[in-house]
Amino acid sequence: MRKIILAQPPLGLASTLRQTARLASPLGVARHFARHGEILREFTRLEFSGRYQGTVLGMLWSLVTPLTSLAVYTFVFSVVLKATWSGAGQGGVMEFALALLTGLACFEVVAGAAARGATVMSENVNFVKKVVFPLEVLPVSVVLALCLQSLVALGLVCLARAFTGEGLPATALLAPLGYVPLALFASGLGLWLAPVGVAAKDAGHAVGAFMQLYFFLTPIVYPLTAVPERYRFLLSLNPLHPIIEHFRRTLLWGQTPDWTALGLCTLFALTFLLAGFAWFMQLKKVFADVL
Repeated sequence: MRKIILAQPPLGLASTLRQTARLASPLGVARHFARHGEILREFTRLEFSGRYQGTVLGMLWSLVTPLTSLAVYTFVFSVVLKATWSGAGQGGVMEFALALLTGLACFEVVAGAAARGATVMSENVNFVKKVVFPLEVLPVSVVLALCLQSLVALGLVCLARAFTGEGLPATALLAPLGYVPLALFASGLGLWLAPVGVAAKDAGHAVGAFMQLYFFLTPIVYPLTAVPERYRFLLSLNPLHPIIEHFRRTLLWGQTPDWTALGLCTLFALTFLLAGFAWFMQLKKVFADVL
């Protein structure tokens, strides 16, 4: 296989762009990852199981970490600052905590995809040096593992909602639809940032600083209705906002999804992924030379 690939004549720029355009179609990307499905599953498993391997608490850290953040933010914003959630619920500390945990579960997927996307190539130099290895699998496997981890936090939301108040609403069955735009958006972000991380070694630090800003620009610790009217439209353009609201509507408030917002968000996330995939495939040829 290596000899066959190395024996191929170099493609011109126009031919390369046409080839990438064909590959970066929705069907082309789906077929591409389907061909590498076994590798993708294995790396997702390794990413998920290796996250806490060798630690004392092991998988319990997937519970401790979100609960610690939840306790701090709930105390500061709900108890100290007396913030209330003016969504569709009745308010109170419990609803604030559950709405906050739902937002944190979604944000951690995107934040983790951005952070690891900027470093995943340098962490896997051995695979980068292999000509036939599908490097695009690495950032996507990170996202899939993060989505699995987010299920723990959302599972806590479901348990708390089931045993308090009116119980878990029937609309919770529609909640998993939110993982479609979430996974697409996070995967696209990882694919966009992977080449940046190869070229700039300090990209991880820049991403970390930006994600702190992005956290507070996303309606996670506050509802969008709390934002002044002149800024509300700008924050509503945040692609993560309709995803978080989808999970809150279906899991907490017993409302059906906002199909228009969810559809537009999914379309944007898919376009973002396809563009990121094309960007990654064009630049991955030089990763080995840079690293």
